[in-house]
Amino acid sequence: MVGFGLFLFSEAFPAGLLLLLLGVILLFGWALAGTPGRGSETAGAGAPGSAIGSRDLVHRVARLWSRDPKGMAIDLLRVGVGFVWALNLLFVVNPTNQFFLTFQNVALSFAPTSLGGPGVADFVAAHSVAFAWITAALTAYLTVAFVFGITTRLACLVGGAASIVFLLTQFLSTFEMPGGTDVGPHPLYLLVYLVLYTGAAGRYFAVDHWVWVSGRARFPRLSRWVAAPRP
Repeated sequence: MVGFGLFLFSEAFPAGLLLLLLGVILLFGWALAGTPGRGSETAGAGAPGSAIGSRDLVHRVARLWSRDPKGMAIDLLRVGVGFVWALNLLFVVNPTNQFFLTFQNVALSFAPTSLGGPGVADFVAAHSVAFAWITAALTAYLTVAFVFGITTRLACLVGGAASIVFLLTQFLSTFEMPGGTDVGPHPLYLLVYLVLYTGAAGRYFAVDHWVWVSGRARFPRLSRWVAAPRP
């Protein structure tokens, strides 16, 4: 694992391969995804090992869209957010960006703009190695969680908390009057996470849904809050 981690963050790692891999696994996830509700179509089409061609996959997506356009739209939004986080992850793993080497300076740059003073920014900068790895791990988790629909509800809470932290560290520059140019991306992120959480994201193209319909949810009450609600 240590060797893989060193390889992942070395110059030999092709960052573009990560996005390609995410796309391939997403297509595979589409083939395995179940549909909301009960019945033979849900169990058969969503069962692992069932072979679905590209034409059948397109027809199936169109059928699901006509049946539940709202639910489909919410989960497509979820996947889109996942790809945004995947692009963020590319910035992290791309060695030319020197994410880990410059993290301390970036943290210090938020000191003048943080709500409540520079205390938090200074603390993060003083422990830059730990917080750099926490940020990288958080980015990787949100990428996988949203793209593949794994622990979707928990990801909404984690992503929302991260956006609140980022918003507070940029507060004085974002909401400065005069001087600020816009509210920044994080209020929009928070709104998206709210829509995904309340809209029961994780019912389509999601591992969460497959866990429900396959009967593998060992702790239903916990799963209902961590993953998607029971369909």
